[in-house]
Amino acid sequence: MQGVDRTRRVAQAIAEELPAALREIKDPRVTGLITVHGVTVSRDLGVAKVRFDVLGGADVAAAAAGLHHAAGFLRSRLAAALRLRRMPELRFELDPPSRIEDLLRRIGAQGGAA
Repeated sequence: MQGVDRTRRVAQAIAEELPAALREIKDPRVTGLITVHGVTVSRDLGVAKVRFDVLGGADVAAAAAGLHHAAGFLRSRLAAALRLRRMPELRFELDPPSRIEDLLRRIGAQGGAA
């Protein structure tokens, strides 16, 4: 059970530190548009999957490309902040909108059409 606790702690630490590291990115595809929804770390601490969403209808493909391009920079910033012996590789995955968010968007669209 100790391994599960460690992966959870590492995932939580990455999720807490990542927004600050994202603010340091100068790439306009990423700047101010990314919301981190969660982080999952593999049992061997080799990979951290970061679930994200983009705000304001921004170009999802461009944001994903920007994150992929900045992954090494983000990893080095996180490694320095977290002082981990082994910093997981960062992999970014678009987090599909939740059912509630989807319903709210539909309601908003119907209200604007009326």
